[in-house]
Amino acid sequence: MYKLENTSVEIPSWIHRVKVPIPIESLKYINVYMITDNTSFSLIDAGMYNMRSFHELSKEIKKLGYKISDMESVIVTHFHVDHITLSPVLYSLGASDFYLGLKDAKVLKKGFDKFINKALKIYVNHGMPPGEANEISKAHPAMRLVDVYTNDLQEIPWITLSSDSEIDIQGLKFKVLEVPGHTPGQINLYNKEEGIIFTGDHIIDPITPQITLTDENTDPLTDYINSLEKIASLNAKLAFSGHREPILNPSKRANEIIKHHEERLNEILKLISKTPLTGYEIAKKVKWRASYNSWEEYPYAERFFAMGETLAHLKRLEVLNKAEKVEMKNIYVWKAI
Repeated sequence: MYKLENTSVEIPSWIHRVKVPIPIESLKYINVYMITDNTSFSLIDAGMYNMRSFHELSKEIKKLGYKISDMESVIVTHFHVDHITLSPVLYSLGASDFYLGLKDAKVLKKGFDKFINKALKIYVNHGMPPGEANEISKAHPAMRLVDVYTNDLQEIPWITLSSDSEIDIQGLKFKVLEVPGHTPGQINLYNKEEGIIFTGDHIIDPITPQITLTDENTDPLTDYINSLEKIASLNAKLAFSGHREPILNPSKRANEIIKHHEERLNEILKLISKTPLTGYEIAKKVKWRASYNSWEEYPYAERFFAMGETLAHLKRLEVLNKAEKVEMKNIYVWKAI
């Protein structure tokens, strides 16, 4: 039983959470979920391509009385490095079915390195120094595992899932929900009978997932808010997220995150009401929930997410006709309307 908000919640016996350590200091571990029956199991999320991660996952599988060869399928909620890159190892060990959201599968096929580098070009257009963007490219966790994305993950015959899908996991029926925002094609898995939803990185408590702009023609924050409203409408009893603890009353948490982004939008709008600023200048001024004293203290990977999240908020302000971007000397600056 987990104790949440001073309440003991009975967890179904077919769910087992494995806290898999990952070499990302700000997160420390990812929750991989085993869905079990008497003879076999499936995983929701795979974990990260890392020896310690694999060792801890395989040790927990054994502790629960199963063998790696008992694994039937792996359902990956989204393509981020800590959720997907251990998949090729699991594939080589015999899991037969691998699932991924349709839109994330399309990005994966095009090349994740191209996805990151395209985003960094946008960041330079919005004021980030090219040298800093280059350092971010080298430090980003996904770029360190670019060979896994370019080669190993391409060898897996992914079965794609969308909102029209329903999936059977160890004899249990789950409705697939597309929840774009954190990635273009993240999926959640909802079991209506139990009122349980697996949210990946869509809803986490107490941290909030990064929403980053990686394509000028997209509006990821609006997508994300719409996705949060979709989850809030379910009134599910319990959410199992990719990080931190299970969430009692996920609808309440979804609405809390919507409020957080409304506050961030107002913060950014106030900044550009005083004077036009580049996206990079705004990212350095935003009051992020972090322990660093200055932008220079931020690890390069954290700067990637801060810049991308700033631009995602600016894009939404632009769509709402509250802000506009103006090109000045080949760099965009933002001002309030």
